Amino acid sequence: MTVANSNQIGKIQALVDAANANMGGSYKNKVINGTGGTRPRFELYHSAPSLCSHKCRTTLAEKGVPYMSHDMSIMPMGKFIPQNYRPEYVRLRLQGAPGAKFADSYTGESSVTNMGFDPCVVPTLVDLELGRVVVDSRVICEYIDANAPQGEKLIPDELRENIEEQEALVDQAPHVAALYGAHPDGDDRPEGLRQNIKGVHARKIRVLKSLIQFVGDDPELLRAYKAKIAKESAAGEFMIDDEGMRETHRKMAAHVDELESQLTKHDGQWICGDTYTMADILWACSIWRMQWLGFAHLWKNVAGRERLNEYLARAFQRPAFRSAVIDWAGAHGPSHHVEEHSSGAAKRKFAIHMIRTMNWPSVLFGDPQIKLPPLAAN
Repeated sequence: MTVANSNQIGKIQALVDAANANMGGSYKNKVINGTGGTRPRFELYHSAPSLCSHKCRTTLAEKGVPYMSHDMSIMPMGKFIPQNYRPEYVRLRLQGAPGAKFADSYTGESSVTNMGFDPCVVPTLVDLELGRVVVDSRVICEYIDANAPQGEKLIPDELRENIEEQEALVDQAPHVAALYGAHPDGDDRPEGLRQNIKGVHARKIRVLKSLIQFVGDDPELLRAYKAKIAKESAAGEFMIDDEGMRETHRKMAAHVDELESQLTKHDGQWICGDTYTMADILWACSIWRMQWLGFAHLWKNVAGRERLNEYLARAFQRPAFRSAVIDWAGAHGPSHHVEEHSSGAAKRKFAIHMIRTMNWPSVLFGDPQIKLPPLAAN
């Protein structure tokens, strides 16, 4: 190892240690797929309900890769500062995209390729062995597949072009808008989501303005937070644009049509034929989120959608997908659209999880570690 490589690894390790100091206890910070006493090569900063995090967790599960899981709290509540906004995490994440154009506008998509780099979101992967920080869920999934020694290849060379085409298709779906915004002609999203998401963009901006005061003259963090404020301001406007939200729902319906179209290109049981690939992970995560939100009427019990339904049944029953998405604690709140999340037992389990994982002193009194000034007015 060269001195330069050693210095880079040491730098990233220091940033990781600083970020981890604000991550909380062992319930949401633990080794997955590994054995006790051995620190894994990879650390994943993610969040239970984040769609992009679903893709990364499923990839890691399919490959059987040990990793340190940091399941972060990313929504502002009371005086709590979301962990993905905290300076230590943002400094670490910025190492994965030096000189990148920051996302400062909004279309309802979350793709870095299409929208630019957001320094205040999840997921982020750290390769401690090589001293690398990897951002953008699409790139993270590709990186895991290329660098993890175990498991079947999820992007075989002979299917790479097709898989890359599928990645681009999945990225086009405006999932963020469909999650945060209501259809003006009838909102059928889960009740808990509808209630908790109200005013979220204003709450995010309120926190970010206080963080700008806190970091003072740190130019890198100031640029990151100001870009995030611009993006959240645009998002707040987008969500109250009736025609924009109608178009979001039209695009989501077209997304399902696109999946059907891809499946009709061959007789295989997976997207690229008879081989399960990264494309199947991305499509499964995308459609499961749609089902949870209430879009399943686009394919369930719909004439001509039999093959699509059979495909989804296979994809949703993959053990890796179930462990990383369906059964991951806190990944989805109660939803009357999904059997697994609509029972009384499921609702109680989710409530207990939220009570157990929320830092209530920080919600009520602020975070003593960060010592922010009073939150700025909306």
